Amino acid sequence: MKKRNRIVDVFPILLFLIFTLSALGIVTFSVQIYRNIVERAEGRFNTETAAAYLSEKYRNHDDRGSIQVSDFMGNDAIAIEETIKDVPYITYIYVYDGYLRELFVEVSALADCTAQDGNDILPMKSLNIEKISDRLLKVKLKDMEDKEEEAYLSVKSISAAGGDVP
Repeated sequence: MKKRNRIVDVFPILLFLIFTLSALGIVTFSVQIYRNIVERAEGRFNTETAAAYLSEKYRNHDDRGSIQVSDFMGNDAIAIEETIKDVPYITYIYVYDGYLRELFVEVSALADCTAQDGNDILPMKSLNIEKISDRLLKVKLKDMEDKEEEAYLSVKSISAAGGDVP
């Protein structure tokens, strides 16, 4: 009977341990990368969603003179005017009391409305609208954790009076 060398017995065990530790290290590293990606995505969800919401509202109503940048009860706002069955309506999108809000109301009932009357869309700290040119707006949104998002809204239509909007 031959005697086996001790290294021959230990080598497969060492090889298995090295493989196991390497696999565990790769999995741990991958989990950390995944966590970082999820945290960044969750952190920007509100501001990116709000920017996309504003962009879509803007695009859907980009019609001759229907969109204006205005002040709604002391808040920067986007005002969208439309007529439904010969009744004029206005929609204000603004930030008030920690929320991005939307108020849709008949123009005749606007005097009875307050900033609290708008529907809550998303938690948001601020909305600033800057007119870059006659056809370009810069919208800055800041969420409750002070994360910011910027969106540029380009007006494609021309107002009924022939000038640019807003």
